[in-house]
Amino acid sequence: MESFYGKNNKEELPLEFYLSKFREGDPVEMAARCALPWDGEKRAVTITLLGEDFSVSHPDFTIVGPSPLTNPERILFLRYLLDGRYSLPGGQYLTYREFPWGEVYLQQFTGRCIKRFAFSYGSRPELLGRVMERMPAKKLSRSDAGWEVALMPGLNIQLLLWVGDDEFPPNAQILFSDNFRHAFTAEDLANIGDIVLNRMKQIGASLS
Repeated sequence: MESFYGKNNKEELPLEFYLSKFREGDPVEMAARCALPWDGEKRAVTITLLGEDFSVSHPDFTIVGPSPLTNPERILFLRYLLDGRYSLPGGQYLTYREFPWGEVYLQQFTGRCIKRFAFSYGSRPELLGRVMERMPAKKLSRSDAGWEVALMPGLNIQLLLWVGDDEFPPNAQILFSDNFRHAFTAEDLANIGDIVLNRMKQIGASLS
């Protein structure tokens, strides 16, 4: 499988690669396949990311929204438009290793996302609660501090945290609604974990 997100985040090359494919593609087909609103007059599709709406024009890929996007977020939009497909969730939530190719990238995902989440909030569940209320997110009864976040409409992520104590370190799990398998690859999911955790970190910084 081709690597889209290198350790050093050499994002410009994959971004340019996907931009060229996007410009050549049919935006109406992309919007229909991903179940996204298409404005023929503006030649733009609307993508909702973490509760914020962004207008993405074709073919120039100009993005208008409430906040600036990072290159990983821009690449995520392109990945979804080019290769993703919306489907209704089946009601199950899957661990990362249950996705195709998940075993290959499991160690990377565990370090980049699960351990980062656990050690960022494992001793500060009250901060996690304040952050998730701003995301916005839905509180879950699972784990010591569980929350569900909508990456995009219908594509939901559950972040489960078990707080640490004097004997045991904090522990965590990140689950994805089963329809993610039609929308993104396993390597995309690692990027998605980074995007969500980075947004949480930004919100946390604004609260201090």
